[in-house]
Amino acid sequence: MTDLLELSLSVAVHDTAAVAVEAARALIDEVVSGGAVVELNGFGLYGEAAHTQVWLRGYMSDTPAHARALQALRHRLLAYPQADLYGEVMIRHLSQQAWTKAWRQHYHALRVGQRLVIAPAWEQPVVGPEDVVVWIEPGMAFGTGMHPSTRLTLQLLERTLQPGQEMLDVGTGSGILSIAALKLGGRHVWATDIDPDAVAAAETNARRNEVAAGLTTMLGSLPAQRPYPLVCANILADVIVDLLLHQQLAEYVAADGVLVLSGIIDGRRYVVDLALAACGMEIVETVSEGDWLALAVRHLHRDVP
Repeated sequence: MTDLLELSLSVAVHDTAAVAVEAARALIDEVVSGGAVVELNGFGLYGEAAHTQVWLRGYMSDTPAHARALQALRHRLLAYPQADLYGEVMIRHLSQQAWTKAWRQHYHALRVGQRLVIAPAWEQPVVGPEDVVVWIEPGMAFGTGMHPSTRLTLQLLERTLQPGQEMLDVGTGSGILSIAALKLGGRHVWATDIDPDAVAAAETNARRNEVAAGLTTMLGSLPAQRPYPLVCANILADVIVDLLLHQQLAEYVAADGVLVLSGIIDGRRYVVDLALAACGMEIVETVSEGDWLALAVRHLHRDVP
């Protein structure tokens, strides 16, 4: 059954952190599931880099909606000022088995922050006695740890979460943030997503990590229950703005709580800043990787120790 698509795009640069690569990855991340994989290929027989170029790959379900999104992606890439660096967007049909094999070639254990290690089920990473391993089976849901926005969120989560706290994970994807929170000592996590495949993936990964008892999943955007001492939303800048201005996300954060926001590309930081100011919130910490940002935010005018 060929119900999956692999997207590939070449970029004629030698640096995986080049502006053209980050711009293309931001666009592709809006289309594919699990985030784009960035590779550097084309080394010569003796390791020379004269013919190398960057490739971006991603995976998605084969649906009419994704077909339309791919067409829009092609037009957006052509409109980019450095469009001459981009090759043709190539699409290949994959079976579920072939897709899993492709992921296994690209996805390996990854250390994040001080203690977290994100690992696929088929690897046994080298860890220390204080390390916390989060086992993630790559699926059709965002959140494998490979994308900078996920890594940045995990860094802030590790520094912010207090033992025994409850958390709301908005747009949970694979459930990676929820699972990390529970394994770092969180008491309970409520995880939401508008994609039923993501909810199923989060539940599967929670069982794999033996933390399912501490996770409540919900199909949708925001739950009825509020507030929470810690709220995480690793989505996209414009979706964050909508959540803040139209869905009262700030009200889901307790008076002395922390809101962690990620998925923000540097060029869209200003819209998030404006929305936070309108909601009476202030940024207390910013972390970055390349052009990606994550923010830790609190309510203004709170006497918090």
